[in-house]
Amino acid sequence: MMVNDSNGHVNNQSRARQAFFTHTEVIGWCFAFGIVDMLIVMSNTLAIVVFTRSKLLRKRTNYFLLCLAIADMMVGTISLPIFVHTLVLYTRGEELDSAWINVLHRLLDIFSGFASIFALTTIALERLYSVVLPNWHRTTPSCLYFILISMIWILAGVLVCVKVLVNEKMISSNIFLYLMLVSFFICVVVICLAYIGIWFKVNQRIHEKTKKSLEKDKKLATTLFLVSAIFILTWFPFQGINIFIPTLCENGCTLSILTLVFLTKLMQYMNSFINPIIYTFKMPDFRRGLLALFGKKVLYGASTRATSRMLSERRRRASTLRSSETEANGNCECAL
Repeated sequence: MMVNDSNGHVNNQSRARQAFFTHTEVIGWCFAFGIVDMLIVMSNTLAIVVFTRSKLLRKRTNYFLLCLAIADMMVGTISLPIFVHTLVLYTRGEELDSAWINVLHRLLDIFSGFASIFALTTIALERLYSVVLPNWHRTTPSCLYFILISMIWILAGVLVCVKVLVNEKMISSNIFLYLMLVSFFICVVVICLAYIGIWFKVNQRIHEKTKKSLEKDKKLATTLFLVSAIFILTWFPFQGINIFIPTLCENGCTLSILTLVFLTKLMQYMNSFINPIIYTFKMPDFRRGLLALFGKKVLYGASTRATSRMLSERRRRASTLRSSETEANGNCECAL
């Protein structure tokens, strides 16, 4: 989506857009979005493979991280490529309202984007629950996690359904815009409050836990905080554009406004490849799984075989020594 629900204001100036971007500038924008798309696909493919092929899914928290990676993968494989196509049409001054591919892009962009937002919110709440009520957290049935994952996708689907009703002129576009912004800001507030609660609780329990356990909790909280903070920094500018674009483009969008729209959209898409990078550097389990995926497992296996040979050699020597001692004792008895 160029802007989630503001295309009507911008599209009125479709014929005037040809003078805004030169052919070289359009290629530059496409190249920038293409690089981001490649990074999204590569990083999230690795994340999904590591989560599914290693033992990481034994930790139920990682269910939500896998859900987040799938949502980000949808951005890279579906939403962003369609956006690049839409961008080319848009900068050429071609009409978009009648193009089915533009409608498809808006719906998929909303679905994948808000699935990511709801996944991050659920991750923050799950971490708060694990820190504040650790005993309850350990006994929580796995089915509840699957229910929460289902709710992430259902809520994203609800927003898509509302957008479809807007497209069919059944409800006002302002209703969708308000619903989208309210959903976004509620999630941001919940995420911030959850991590503030985690921070205070960890500091309160600093004398109740072992140093190793405490350090592990702090690292996990820091990792998830970084994921959420970067999400806010990359998403806030575009949501701000959604608020002000109807006013700014009431009499036609200028080149600077359109450039700002594309730039903030690029920032939003960048969030989808940053998350796996954070996992790699901040989560030791994920890093080990990634190294194993690239062949380090063979090295570990070689080391294990060497250790096994060493133990076998020690057992053989011990057995030989015992045999020698038994033989010596027998000889002594015969001598007696």
